[in-house]
Amino acid sequence: MSERQFDFDCVFVGGGLANCLLAYWYKQKSPQLKIIILEKNDFLGGNHTWSFHEKDLTPKEFKFIEPFVSKKWKGYSVAFPKHNRELSTAYYSVRSEELNEKVKNLVDVEFGVDIVGVAPHNVTALGGKQWSSQMVFDGRGFLPFDEQMVGFQKFVGMELELESHHGLSRPILMDSTVEQKDGFRFFYCLPWDETRILVEDTRYSENSHLDISEYREEIKRYCAQKNWKIRKVNREEVGALPIPLRAKYLPSNKGFPESWVQRLVPCVGVRGGFFHSTTGYSLPDTVRVVRRLMEVENKYEVIFPVMVKLAHSTASRQWFFRLLNRMMFIGSTPQNRYKILEFFYRMPKGLINRFYSGRMWPTDYIRIFLGRPPIKVKDALKCILHNREQANAT
Repeated sequence: MSERQFDFDCVFVGGGLANCLLAYWYKQKSPQLKIIILEKNDFLGGNHTWSFHEKDLTPKEFKFIEPFVSKKWKGYSVAFPKHNRELSTAYYSVRSEELNEKVKNLVDVEFGVDIVGVAPHNVTALGGKQWSSQMVFDGRGFLPFDEQMVGFQKFVGMELELESHHGLSRPILMDSTVEQKDGFRFFYCLPWDETRILVEDTRYSENSHLDISEYREEIKRYCAQKNWKIRKVNREEVGALPIPLRAKYLPSNKGFPESWVQRLVPCVGVRGGFFHSTTGYSLPDTVRVVRRLMEVENKYEVIFPVMVKLAHSTASRQWFFRLLNRMMFIGSTPQNRYKILEFFYRMPKGLINRFYSGRMWPTDYIRIFLGRPPIKVKDALKCILHNREQANAT
């Protein structure tokens, strides 16, 4: 019996960060591969900015994202009602514009594709068009999730052209000196140049409802308080990301119709659970997946078990971040959630770096719990026991 013939070596469903990086590096490694990215919109990467810290990646991992880095800063700052701090760890950002240009000039992309079916070796679009492939990677964003098992990180960011210099030499990762509303709230600022800056209103909230017009007005108010006069708005970023409280926030064990896909098709990016459970940062885990897949043969029977193992190990090592999430969403009142992060940012720099990288040491957990966390002991116990209670209920 002859070996099955496929139209492509790799089909990437969705043009987000993970699929773009994988497609780019597969093509760099093996130019003869027939690769295509299928994207619903007319632009790869959506309208996003991905950021990471210097210590999030090893030097070998960094090389996989280095061609796409849009900006590097030598450090960053945070501000809380009772604690301000500047850290010297370098901070990097990748903009979707650069990602789009580099990837679409190297690999084939088909835009305007509305996918209705994904299988291990076939992809089907609305209207019946199909693609067959030795490998299919599903990177279509978050899978449906159980909203009782998550909180939300909601944000609206506006890239602004200001009339004069904003005065920032490094990003502000968290400015939570603002009014605490709709949960833990802070402003995030990325200065691209002297007058161009991304200002984002971010909130850790119980629900995903997002009034974009209200966020816009709040951003304008924040800029006015900083004496930043807005000349024009270049673009917007909008999102509501799930913040898992439990490992089993995905409803795959409840007969969810598409759950078989994630059990048979390699899911990458946030769809595969490759993101930081507390911060929502997805770039570091995505790059680790890319590096690992570059080390193995491009065959389904090889790659799929690797992806399953990576997904399980990623979920397992993030148990502490889900506990931290429960402390924010269950152990604290919405207006006091900021105190959890304010307390955290009093920790040693190395611990903070390991927190963002998702690679904490056992001694880090001891160091945190030996301090004086800003929640009561009974509330902390409720957060620890919450996982067991919910697990028994499912």
